[in-house]
Order: sequence, then structure tokens, then C-alpha cells
Amino acid sequence: MTRVLIIGSSHVGAYKNAAERFGAIYPQVELGFFGVRGPLFLTGKMDASGVFTPPLRDDKDRDFVAATNGGHSVDASGYDELLLVGHRFDFNAVAALLEHHDILEGARTGRPHVISRRFFEEVLARAITTAVDQATAPIAPYGRPATYAMAPYPARSITERGEGYELSRLLGAFWQRSDASEIVELWLGAVKEALAAKGHKLLEQPTALNAAPYATRAEYAARAAALDGALVKTDHRHMNADYGLAMLCTFAETHLGLNPQVVDHNTYEERSA
Repeated sequence: MTRVLIIGSSHVGAYKNAAERFGAIYPQVELGFFGVRGPLFLTGKMDASGVFTPPLRDDKDRDFVAATNGGHSVDASGYDELLLVGHRFDFNAVAALLEHHDILEGARTGRPHVISRRFFEEVLARAITTAVDQATAPIAPYGRPATYAMAPYPARSITERGEGYELSRLLGAFWQRSDASEIVELWLGAVKEALAAKGHKLLEQPTALNAAPYATRAEYAARAAALDGALVKTDHRHMNADYGLAMLCTFAETHLGLNPQVVDHNTYEERSA
């Protein structure tokens, strides 16, 4: 039996809601969960013994975390694997830079300004180094490797929110670029390299879930999961249990080296075949 502890932000809800189905497919894996709101996850700390504690600011925080998790902290020391869910590694800043810039040596997309590829790669490397340092520092005292799963790529349908919503505007402009795939691959490669330098791994979002570079298929944003139930409205950033199941199965296959014991004909592999 392999024991996996999943700690993260509200995006843990999609994984938690998929736990029962995942357990039927991979009965050789036991999952544990500890999810808190994003700001508490990003500023939480893990001590040398493996206890992760978020900075609870008031009674509302304390009550919510206890009701969601059964306590105010979680001990990773009894688990074989640690999976951290919810970082974005600054891709939104990359999209913001490219909203008004083309890359001199790359495709011209009609942006009013041009930057060199060398400058872009230096900016990218600096942003990712900072983001990875911030993501890995909280667990550094524990001294054990972890796997990082990003927050889901926003759904392609986020553009429905219009240009008045900044992320909708930035990603809408990015998805129109003919070099979008190349840029995402460059960014992903830099993230994996920076994490590896710290002794950690990245769990990539499977391509079967993607509608475009850095975009999730819209169906996964329907009936999205939160830590305390389903979202009332689709926000195009949180995903549902089908998404969580796909990520868990990918982790089991690619990071744990396990084979499914039961075929789930509703998994993303079957739907995308």
C-alpha cells in the first residue's frame, strides 16, 4: 500500500471528490487530504517533523479548516508521497508580458512592441526561479521530495467573462498567438528544471484535459468542486471530480509506476480515445 498525502488550496476539492472512484481503480493507494483556502496554503509551513500548519488568522479560518479537515494541521510523516496542489508558477505574468509584445525571433502576431527571445527567456527564468523558491521554501525544513501539481489551467470558456475580467482578457489574447504552444512548453520546461534543482517533481496536466495551450476543456469546469461542496457558479478556474480523477490517475501511473486494477470507463482516457 502506498500512502499519499495531498495538501493544497481549494483545488484539492476536485481531487477529494474523486477519491472514491480513484480508490476503486487503484486500491493499492491510500489518499489523505488537507485543503485550505489559497492564501493559507501558500503561507503555510511544514516543520522538520513533517507537520504542515497554515497561518489561521481568526475564528472563521480556524472553524473552516477544522470542519474541512478535522484539525488545524496535518502530519506528513506517516505517508510515502507528498502531493502539493495549487501553485501557478507565475504563468499569468508571462501572459501579461506577451499581451503587448511579440518575440523578435519568433512569430509576429501584431503586438505593438517586440522583445528579444534572450530577454524573454531571462524574464521567464527569473519569474520561475522566484515562484519555485516561494513554493518550495515552506516544506524545506522537512527535507523530503514532493510532487507539485499546479492549479488547473483555466477553462477555455473563461473568455465568456469578457475583457473586463483581467484573466479572461490576458488568456484570450494569449490563446490567439500562433506561438502559444511553444511558449507554454518553454515555461513548463523551466518549471520542471527549477523544481528538479530543489529535488522535487512536477505533475503535468494531461494533454487529454486541454483545450489549448494552458487551457482546460470547458466540461471540466462544470459542477466544479470546492473544499466545502460544489461551487454555486462556474468560475472557469476550479474543476470537477472528473478532472481530479484524471490528475490522480496520471500521478499513479507516471509518478508511482502503478497499473490500474479496475478499468473506469468514465475516465478521461476512455473519453478521449
